[in-house]
Amino acid sequence: MLLRAPSVVRELSLSREQAAVVAGFVEEAESPLWRLRDLPARERDQAAAPILELLRTRLRGVLASRQIDRLDQLVLRAQGMRIVLEPPVVDVLKLTNWQQERIRAILGSSAQNANPAEVQRSAQAVLSFSQQRSLASLHGPPFDLSSVRQVACAAPELDGVTEWIHSSPLTLRQLRGKVVVVHFYTFGCVNCIHNLPHYNAWFDRFRREDVAIVGIHRPETERERDIDLVRRKAGEAGIRYPVAVDNEARNWDAWANPTWPGVYLIDRNGFIRLWWYGELNWQQAQGESWMRTRITELIAEPAWNSDGQAKESPGPSVQNALGPAGELSQ
Repeated sequence: MLLRAPSVVRELSLSREQAAVVAGFVEEAESPLWRLRDLPARERDQAAAPILELLRTRLRGVLASRQIDRLDQLVLRAQGMRIVLEPPVVDVLKLTNWQQERIRAILGSSAQNANPAEVQRSAQAVLSFSQQRSLASLHGPPFDLSSVRQVACAAPELDGVTEWIHSSPLTLRQLRGKVVVVHFYTFGCVNCIHNLPHYNAWFDRFRREDVAIVGIHRPETERERDIDLVRRKAGEAGIRYPVAVDNEARNWDAWANPTWPGVYLIDRNGFIRLWWYGELNWQQAQGESWMRTRITELIAEPAWNSDGQAKESPGPSVQNALGPAGELSQ
């Protein structure tokens, strides 16, 4: 996320050539990392380690030592107080066992606390004055992280589509500049059926506001592979937006989508920003209103041009964090 942010590129004083090379490195690393997102933590970290190490090696070959040092500082800063529990930082700060346990307990309460900044302040208060100074030194000069958009990766391009319904062959690149909703479903899934009216409502509400919706029908049963039946069921459900029939699961695999239904939001620059697994309003989860609000926020964000400058926007810029996944289908 940091290396994708124009403000970080400027902070590191990357030349145009460096920025282009670094962007290529990030693009190669981010999608494989994102596809690990739903693995158990230990398995995910083990699989991610060689990808991250290769990225670091490549960056060291392109960036000057001062640029690497500043990037390391920004990485530490971006991780907030959780970074103080990492062994190298524990050693530098000389944290006691009590301090580590206390900070871990405070950070663990963040899910119930409506004010993350207050949680961070409470955790920092556990440190002594000298430890706070050492942490500040590790962070380096102040930097406004609110300028960094919370992106996952560039959305995988639609590929290997068996058949298009309601559309000629379509690519996400063609939709660049719009906010795009991509949802995976199959017509025989009851949880998917419950979500379809929400997508139809979004289509009606947002279609004049630079929002596109694309359904990806990935069958679960042999019956659901029948394209004519997929087409008929789409009509019965009132779907009017493009649907990609993914009979070979090419797109399901590229997105590492784990369940039916799954819905993803892509910003104007083509980056995945948020996603929700399962029925949007499963057991009063309020996922539909939460995602609808996120769509509105992404509409208000400007796209960035190739020089990292904001293009003209229909509204004020709103920064977003990756939201929680919804309840899984039961």
